[in-house]
Amino acid sequence: MRRVTLFVNGTSKNGKVVAVYGTLSDLLSVASNKLGIRACNLYNGKGGLIDDIALIRDDDVLYVSEGDAFINPQSDGKMSDEISGSQTDWLTLNIGGRLFTTTRSTLVSKEPDSMLAHMFREKDVWGNKQDERGAYLIDRSPEYFEPILNYLRHGQIIVNEGINLFGVFFCFFFF
Repeated sequence: MRRVTLFVNGTSKNGKVVAVYGTLSDLLSVASNKLGIRACNLYNGKGGLIDDIALIRDDDVLYVSEGDAFINPQSDGKMSDEISGSQTDWLTLNIGGRLFTTTRSTLVSKEPDSMLAHMFREKDVWGNKQDERGAYLIDRSPEYFEPILNYLRHGQIIVNEGINLFGVFFCFFFF
């Protein structure tokens, strides 16, 4: 007989030790009853999704979710700046009325001396204006900004047909 300790995803409190019998569906059913949630997914302590009961070893600690992604129990469901670093914050930019979503790391890592990097290196230092949805407002052409964002993501400038390279260069130069 194998036994495991189950916790609700993102927590390390109020765990339940249960015996592992039958199928993965059986274990999820036991987890639902013991933890009082609608168990859909099981994760190991490193966030690996368990999709086969054969992967479970005796005395494993498992995290049960209702379908959401793994949440590290060390963070108690919320990522602190020390754990996540401000570099992994997701940001939405409103560039000329078009929304772009990216990470702070994308904006600051590849070109650390750029205006974008200075604007977003630290949270709210520049007092950037935001729209009603919280997206940062930047008065530039979205068509010219998109190749810049992709360059910051992948290290290559790829310009779609019909986009003026001088417009991209100008947009980049002023960032």
